[in-house]
Amino acid sequence: MKAIVNRIVSNWTGQYRNNLLLKRLTTILGIDILVKASGFILLPIYLRLMTQEEYGLYNYLLSIITTFAIVLNFGLYVPLSKFYHDCKTEKEKGTLLFTIFSLLIVLLILIVAPVYLFRLDFPLTLILFKNSIQYNSYRIIVLLALLMTVFSFMLTNFFYTSEKITIVKRYNLTRIIGINLITLAALIYIDKDAVQTRIQFTYLSELLIFLVFVGSLIREFYNHFDSKLALTALRMGLPIMISAIFGIIINFSDKFFLEKYGSLRELSNYYLAFSFASIIPTIFASLQNVWVPLFMKEKDLRVNLQKTNRLVFRLTWIFLIIGVAMWVCFRILLITGIIPRKYAEVSYILPILLITQIIASLAPLFSNYLIYFHKTFSVSVAGLVACGISVGLGLILVPAWGVYGAALVNLSSNLFYLIVFYLLVKYYANRHLINLNSEIVQA
Repeated sequence: MKAIVNRIVSNWTGQYRNNLLLKRLTTILGIDILVKASGFILLPIYLRLMTQEEYGLYNYLLSIITTFAIVLNFGLYVPLSKFYHDCKTEKEKGTLLFTIFSLLIVLLILIVAPVYLFRLDFPLTLILFKNSIQYNSYRIIVLLALLMTVFSFMLTNFFYTSEKITIVKRYNLTRIIGINLITLAALIYIDKDAVQTRIQFTYLSELLIFLVFVGSLIREFYNHFDSKLALTALRMGLPIMISAIFGIIINFSDKFFLEKYGSLRELSNYYLAFSFASIIPTIFASLQNVWVPLFMKEKDLRVNLQKTNRLVFRLTWIFLIIGVAMWVCFRILLITGIIPRKYAEVSYILPILLITQIIASLAPLFSNYLIYFHKTFSVSVAGLVACGISVGLGLILVPAWGVYGAALVNLSSNLFYLIVFYLLVKYYANRHLINLNSEIVQA
């Protein structure tokens, strides 16, 4: 009997020990949880070093920077992830990396330089901000923040795609310690605009850390620009970029309408709720970064579908448990006074955003298939429809229900994406399997 039990336990542990996805996930998830944990530990300090209005404005600016950065990577992370494992030699990989990053730099210069030289960003601030924020004093640091967000994302994507997990861990750990130490010291010792100080020292620190780690990428470059590959990358990336433009409207409209029709206090409550709900996408991002290279390497569609179905089921339950835990955690921090009582309304906003983040985290598991099938244009079409839904609901719900209306707009848009991606994957997968079966029969 004892031998049977030992065999069962050995088989069970062996199954997980040999699971490549699980091994890589546990390797990087620890550091990502540390990132999030440090955020929670330091959050009460940041809340006390900034007024509620400053906290709301800082996060609103951060949302603008992050949202535009998603567009300004031009979707080039997609061909990088897709083609890297198709390359058979180091020279081919080096050419791919050199071509994509050179293309990224050229496109950024062509678009960002005219905007800043001709001051086209000033009219944009009149649309994005209800009240004047003295944008001229933020202008240079916002440019740095925008560029650093783009390049840091692409560098991290390269590390995950090339499966340099150890370097990813070092990079993220250095960012946690370096950025927070420098930024907190600046907020404590520099007596001026807390919003400007925090953004400035956050992204100056980010720049220094990036310069230390970018050498790992540059060393793999093969200095040959492949124009044919560049065109292919653009064709694959542009639909993703168009979808990201729609994403500006979809993912930013809740904050935009809340800033227009609400107050900075409401924004601060909304962003604090997002901080707690973001543990779910943080965990999912770790999984996605590990999952995508393995997903793209698997050529058997049936295997991918089976793995995806199992993953969706497990993640749904895991995220629901985490969601309940995060709500309880917030209540404890509020009751004990660690989080100031002025943020009490977050208790009611947080459940909506937790459900939203669960839905938003499951959707990419299905959208991965649209890259797999080379159907990225479908993502753009879905984004166009979601834009209409997001703007329409934003105009109706936010003026009427304030911060709760903004949360419901976010929930509705992400639920639409999940349903559409699921239906598209089901359609394309069935077509692919039918064609595959007919080829087998003919053979």
